[in-house]
Amino acid sequence: MKRCTFFIMALFLLTSGAFAQIEGGDTEVSFMGFFFTRIGEDIEANGAGSVQLSYGKYITPRLLLGVAPTMTFYTGQDEEGEPKLETDFSGSIFFNFNFSTASKFIPYITGQYYQSTFDIPEDGEFTDYSYINVGLGFKNFFNEYAAFNTMVSYGFSLAEDADWANLVVQTGISFIF
Repeated sequence: MKRCTFFIMALFLLTSGAFAQIEGGDTEVSFMGFFFTRIGEDIEANGAGSVQLSYGKYITPRLLLGVAPTMTFYTGQDEEGEPKLETDFSGSIFFNFNFSTASKFIPYITGQYYQSTFDIPEDGEFTDYSYINVGLGFKNFFNEYAAFNTMVSYGFSLAEDADWANLVVQTGISFIF
């Protein structure tokens, strides 16, 4: 009896969610949040939280190209040394390559050019705040058009003398139109 109940429940779970059917020309909009930190030998402990809205078009059923404006929140200091909440605008252009196109669970690889800020100090270069990120992710569809989306990426800094990188873990919801 226990085996039969387990089999029925497993079959129900595997077939209960509608399968995603991604096609070329589909649009994907994602609302993601992530934690960002720099890693390296001489980097102080740091971190920031961000919210991101991404928009992309499927060129083929497997290849998504898009843009992702981002707002980052972090703690800074005012002139008196008191903590204050600061915001910064950033963004990326990206691609995702899906390993599947018609499944409830879709793993993918991602690559992106990420600009960590558009407010470049006078003594800085644009590339000092630029990264090339590569990563892995998955979408788990809970209905035909919406999925939980999770991704982990590692970013290489384009700064001339960079000895740091970034590690980003994103999670959120994606919608396919």
